[in-house]
Amino acid sequence: MLGVSAEAIKTKQHRLLWVLLAIMVFVEILMIGGMRYWATHVPNSGAEPSDELIKIRTSTSFPGVILPTLTFSATFGTIFAVIFASRLGGEEYRFGTAKQMMSMGVSRSRYAFGKLLASVLISMIFIVVPVVAASAFTIIVSVLSREPLLVEPITVSLVSQVARGLGIAWVCLGFYSGLAVFLAIATRQSQTATTIAILIILLEGNIVNSFAERFSFIRKIAPYSMGRCANIAASLIEKAQDVLDAVSTRDVTNAFITLGVWFALFTVCAVSIFKRQELGAD
Repeated sequence: MLGVSAEAIKTKQHRLLWVLLAIMVFVEILMIGGMRYWATHVPNSGAEPSDELIKIRTSTSFPGVILPTLTFSATFGTIFAVIFASRLGGEEYRFGTAKQMMSMGVSRSRYAFGKLLASVLISMIFIVVPVVAASAFTIIVSVLSREPLLVEPITVSLVSQVARGLGIAWVCLGFYSGLAVFLAIATRQSQTATTIAILIILLEGNIVNSFAERFSFIRKIAPYSMGRCANIAASLIEKAQDVLDAVSTRDVTNAFITLGVWFALFTVCAVSIFKRQELGAD
């Protein structure tokens, strides 16, 4: 755990982390504020607000805002997480820190595994901070607009769903953070790792699905696509009915198992590659 503690200390002092968090929170608050304003000021022909407006107001007020924010973190937030994880894993080559650590007797396997573990743990901050910021924002807006602070009661069911959503979001961010560290070790460049990881997040699932429509053997491996499995996981946070209707409980279970297998593969490959690398400063 000593290596993880060292990574945590470096993380707190890393300016990029706070810049990324600030951008992420700003985007999330901008989205919440825009949707809330629209739901409040949109002309309504009926005497009672429509179901759509009620749903939007609930999802942009506390505590209803928590679940959409977790979904935001599990999808859009992965990009911010991989940017930082790539820097965390790749800058050691540029500054020669990795070579220095090896000269001090640190095990290469322990060093690489510590990077992966630290990236998974640190990815949690890209979930917690947006949730806290979104909750605080909606509470402040409710106070200023003289609306009730709670649009729905905080029940055991809601707390359970939030806890489950938090875990699912962490699975998504931790998975892609581990991928980013693996790519940083493989390429020795944080910028290259960031580019590849973001392209995988945005395109991998769509590319696999596109080929699956044309080739039967691709169709057989499509369920094991990283993007498809991550999307299934993220959809469970708010219980997206359209997705849940299209997949079975077995598909959901297989999605999490697949992500775990992929992550284990990243870990083994990252440690194996790092053990064989020359560690001169680039």
